[in-house]
Amino acid sequence: MGFVGFIGTLLKYTVFFSVLVIIALTFYYYFSGSGYLPYGYYQTAKKMYGDIGVHDISNLTYVLNRAYLPPYKEDVFDSTESSAYLEWYLEGHGFKAYMARSDAISHLWVVVELDNGERVAIEPTALTSNKYNPPGIIDAPDGRYRNYSITWKEYTNKNPGKPYEEFLKQYSYYYNPPKLFDNPGQIVGIASTLKYPGWAKMDISEFDWWNSEPFNSTYPFSEWN
Repeated sequence: MGFVGFIGTLLKYTVFFSVLVIIALTFYYYFSGSGYLPYGYYQTAKKMYGDIGVHDISNLTYVLNRAYLPPYKEDVFDSTESSAYLEWYLEGHGFKAYMARSDAISHLWVVVELDNGERVAIEPTALTSNKYNPPGIIDAPDGRYRNYSITWKEYTNKNPGKPYEEFLKQYSYYYNPPKLFDNPGQIVGIASTLKYPGWAKMDISEFDWWNSEPFNSTYPFSEWN
């Protein structure tokens, strides 16, 4: 093989591997969910809020108590938009947040992983202005987050006449989500199909909180599409 032939072979392999890299990066871009979200989605959150540093239950409660979402309205700003916003908001503070989904009850909520590896379930609609009940934390089945939770507040207000552990069982599904996603883009994209085959995908229009008032008239959200 002469020099020209060597260069030709080298170019063919270079093009081949370049194509493979482009395909892999494109797949990851959409599988990660980023391809379905506005440009600079999480970078905007990090610039607006910044990492709180320590990601424990105390700081999570502090951050949640500062969240105040638009009023809850079915099919306008409900559990889909509120969970997508809250996941974005918490990621901006440096928390690892997930979106949990149950088709059986047609509901979504947020799950946060703390620095110690423990997970905390949060009801995002409890932070909407007309259902406001901060910090929205659902106590774990073993009661470890009792003093931070809205379930304990509900229990003491209702005084149901049964042990708290029994009362908590009605909220156990918060800690056993059928589906868990890193972001709303994964719910509407190929990640949903690959991770949970056979389950119906949702549309990004069900999660686009940035198109709701007051976000849609505020920069930079007004420029997102």
